[in-house]
Amino acid sequence: MDRRGFLGTTAAAGALSLAGCAGVTDLGRRPGANRGRGAADRTTTEAGSNGGADTDPADFVWAEQALWRDERVRENLFAFAGRHDLAVVIAKADAGIADIPALEAAFTVAESHGVEAWINVGVLKSLDATAFVADAGARRRHLDGLAAVVASYAESFPTGRVVLWQEAPVGGRWVESGDWNDQAVSNLERFGPRIFAAQRERVAEVAPEVDIGVFVHFPYLVDGKQPKTFAGLADGLRARGALPDFTFTDFYRGWYAKDVGPEPASRAVESLVTNARTATDGRPVTFLGQAHTIDPRYTPSKQDVWMDLRAALGAGAEGVGWYARTAYTPTERGFDPLLPNHGPAARDGPHASTLTFARDRYQYAYAALRSKRRHEGTGSGDDPVDLWLVGRGFSFYDHRLSVRTRDDGWTFLGDFDGYLDGNYPYGRDGRSVSIFRGLPRERFAPDGRLECRVKTRPRSDGAHLSAALAMPTNVACFLTEGAAAAADDRDLEPFSAGHATVDEPLTAGGSTSVALDLTAPDQPMEMLAFPNHRTQRRRLRRLESHAEFVPAKAFDLWIRTEGANDAIDPNALSLVGNSGARKLGEASTTVSTAPEGSVFYGLSREGLGHEDGSPSLELAGDARDRVASAYAMPYAGLVAFRPAGTAMRVLDADPAAARTYAIAFVGE
Repeated sequence: MDRRGFLGTTAAAGALSLAGCAGVTDLGRRPGANRGRGAADRTTTEAGSNGGADTDPADFVWAEQALWRDERVRENLFAFAGRHDLAVVIAKADAGIADIPALEAAFTVAESHGVEAWINVGVLKSLDATAFVADAGARRRHLDGLAAVVASYAESFPTGRVVLWQEAPVGGRWVESGDWNDQAVSNLERFGPRIFAAQRERVAEVAPEVDIGVFVHFPYLVDGKQPKTFAGLADGLRARGALPDFTFTDFYRGWYAKDVGPEPASRAVESLVTNARTATDGRPVTFLGQAHTIDPRYTPSKQDVWMDLRAALGAGAEGVGWYARTAYTPTERGFDPLLPNHGPAARDGPHASTLTFARDRYQYAYAALRSKRRHEGTGSGDDPVDLWLVGRGFSFYDHRLSVRTRDDGWTFLGDFDGYLDGNYPYGRDGRSVSIFRGLPRERFAPDGRLECRVKTRPRSDGAHLSAALAMPTNVACFLTEGAAAAADDRDLEPFSAGHATVDEPLTAGGSTSVALDLTAPDQPMEMLAFPNHRTQRRRLRRLESHAEFVPAKAFDLWIRTEGANDAIDPNALSLVGNSGARKLGEASTTVSTAPEGSVFYGLSREGLGHEDGSPSLELAGDARDRVASAYAMPYAGLVAFRPAGTAMRVLDADPAAARTYAIAFVGE
């Protein structure tokens, strides 16, 4: 069942009483207990591109308190989740009875948008792990509060999901001080099975149909760190008949990629998912990836997002989501970061998050996920559309956009402008394009007509709406809102599936309507995004269409030349590998050139040399002395395509990051 259908078909649950709950023995294990109800009738499958679970995908958005407590941000995030069939994880790590009114308000908003909410609770903060085990009174108070929260949750979502813990043992008091240290890890290993089993049993008493999962920090799952910690935890839970129904995981690849490159990071993601599934006897795993800037100030690229998707889904992850950080961190590291956080921000207010100061990066991550799941953007007439609203003077969340749906009602899509005002790098004055992406035609334009309504807030300073365009959704031709605004001086109508000139003010308290009749565009989006590289992209599309093609087995070769305007003849330079030499014209799929160098795309990694088990790069031929440096880069493909000019600018911006990102390199 999809998330949208969930609320329409699930029977309403009655109020659940906490009185008279059965007791638990041995801190959580009933005699003969064998809950694990989601596992006995599940079968594991071979890991494929869409995950290994035999259920529908369980993709989600993660909502920290700052996101779900702020009314305007919450409504926009939940509306986003609703139209993209995503669950929302409402995180209140140490939720207790006093938090129920605020949580119930969030549950109501989720229901109104047709969204299935999950909750993240059960983190030890009012007591530490030792006290949970030794102090019956403290344990009872914790479990009573947890049960009250879950009972309230189950009234709205009786078959939802409860995520217990948060990056344990980082989150919570696994030692009295709350520090993350060796003793905290030891206490997780020693007391974790008893604590989780007791929490799980209490949750099951008040919400017998919810799935109950566990959230442990990634170093205790991935190969090369301490995976025996999670394996031991799972063994202890299995012995108590209390294995989690699913495992919630997160991994922010910048922590690895900044030092050792992207491919070890991908292997870590694969082992994270694989080890979690193995330790829990094949139960589902969800994965929270990086769309934000982490503390080492690393911001991911488009290619990073795709590497996470391929690794997580390829290893069998059932669901994927992306983290929206609620603090602004300037970008200082990263290879070709997407929408980097340039410079410090003036403030971190209640609305500040990746969702609002790096909106396009967050949107891109989910656009990539939708493309991977649903194969959107293939050029068919059934593809979703992106709605572009073009104008001037849009202010943050001043204008409410709704679209008529097939049931003849109006569905709230979101407020625009979606970028936070103030001293943030992408807050805009003057001409703006606000984009609402991936709108399914069958829901929002079933008869070929997209009807929109804009209501401007009473206290708005006003704005001007010039035009509305329905652009075909295509993640391989993704344009940020800033790039779309810069392209507005071109005639965009030939690229659109629908266009309407509005040319009206958006006045405070007023309403404006616009309708677009959808047809086939005259020109493909590639002509707008990559007008000078259609030949290269056509050849890459042919390469990627082969059933046996695997991106991880290919690479791109970036070559910087000694002199400007000194393009390399592909037949005058050869790639030398263990199996011999092969001219670049034969070894590559296609090439693009710029004054400073060239990029050869889609070479097989079998053409690289190998020294001590590591790939090496060697070039030979008449043009070898004209090569200043060369980088064997992970294959970017259509979805993260970089023309040669862009590649050379990336090399100039951060040569050290390029060397770290490369599979192998020579020169410099």
